[in-house]
Amino acid sequence: MKKILVLLSLLILATSCDWFVFDNQESYNAQVEGRFIDSATGDLVQFAFYNTSKISIIEEGWDVEEAEEWYVKCNGTYRNNLVFAGKYRLDTKDQCFYPIVIPFTLEKGKNTVDFTVTPYARILNPKITYEGTKLVARFTVQVADAAQTSKVDVALFGFTDRFVSESNNNFIFDKKNKNYQPEGKIEKVKLTNGQADVELSIDTTIPSGNQFVYKRDHYLRIGAVATGNANSSKRYNYSPVYKVSSDFSKIEEVTNWEEN
Repeated sequence: MKKILVLLSLLILATSCDWFVFDNQESYNAQVEGRFIDSATGDLVQFAFYNTSKISIIEEGWDVEEAEEWYVKCNGTYRNNLVFAGKYRLDTKDQCFYPIVIPFTLEKGKNTVDFTVTPYARILNPKITYEGTKLVARFTVQVADAAQTSKVDVALFGFTDRFVSESNNNFIFDKKNKNYQPEGKIEKVKLTNGQADVELSIDTTIPSGNQFVYKRDHYLRIGAVATGNANSSKRYNYSPVYKVSSDFSKIEEVTNWEEN
């Protein structure tokens, strides 16, 4: 009998402690999506996997604030379906735009939050054509702040999927390589009033990585890196991505940036 009473006492003691309290932490209760908008043109700011595919977001109101990483699609849009309602701020310093702090609030349910930022450089009026045996890119490169920009390099990048960037590029710009593409990259563009008209081209008869070796679609993107007093990480700014058919007869902008 005494053993039964002891066991009952221990059971009552155990069930009254915090071990058996159900976790009442509220689950994610908000979703947010939005765009990164160029402060001057109103266009979407283009991002690239993987160097500029993440932004730093801080949820406010905690004793110790820690930055969260949210992913941005290459076309400058983002979506996060697993967040809590509350006060936040965009506090991103290492990106393809000038550092900025933007506070915002998320309500329960669906939210739309756009961020207006200033990219280091812009690729204006890009156009890619196929001429003879070359893919030719014509565009205007413009810097946002000429006073802080001493150098601008531009390049035409190519890859086997839509995530083309300076990190995912098959075109070779090393003069020591036999597959060197001499007209695909210009170092230090000469600017007039902060901008310049540029033409770049890639010879499709020269195999470069997995490009022009097999009959397949190709993905191209124009990039510009503006450096000087700002952009110490040398982040590129980009044009949209263009898909070139395997026979070079069709060139169109890639607009599908869904995760799958």
